[in-house]
Amino acid sequence: MAQLKTAKYLRTGVTRKSNHPEITAPIPVLNSNEDFGDLGFTMYWESITRPFTHAPEPHKHEFPQYIIYLGGDTNNMLDLGGVVEITLSEDGQTMEKHTITKSTTIYIPPGLYHGPLVYKKVDRPFMFIDIFFARAYERKK
Repeated sequence: MAQLKTAKYLRTGVTRKSNHPEITAPIPVLNSNEDFGDLGFTMYWESITRPFTHAPEPHKHEFPQYIIYLGGDTNNMLDLGGVVEITLSEDGQTMEKHTITKSTTIYIPPGLYHGPLVYKKVDRPFMFIDIFFARAYERKK
């Protein structure tokens, strides 16, 4: 059977390895690299199933990032089903801790310090979605 000309626009089963032993489910990933749109961004989804610290140290980077939390119940994704703490700082000195208990989107502009990122309570699995606009993720302290 001949390959369809438009097959190059589809990818299936693309995942990446976890950076955390607490995340055991497959991590789907979209990487818009040179052979897939070449827009210079990455997006991935992680299933959070138990408490742990995702990013223990405050850091920043030179690119914009979005972090999204969605409840794991697809019939009610607005109900997070857990408690997340994220600390943000514009100057790296004045650290402001935010407590997240419902589905939330977070914009991390270039230069905004963020972390630690702590999953305090997990009543049921929920989604951590990371979108960043760079060819590679690089942290700066």
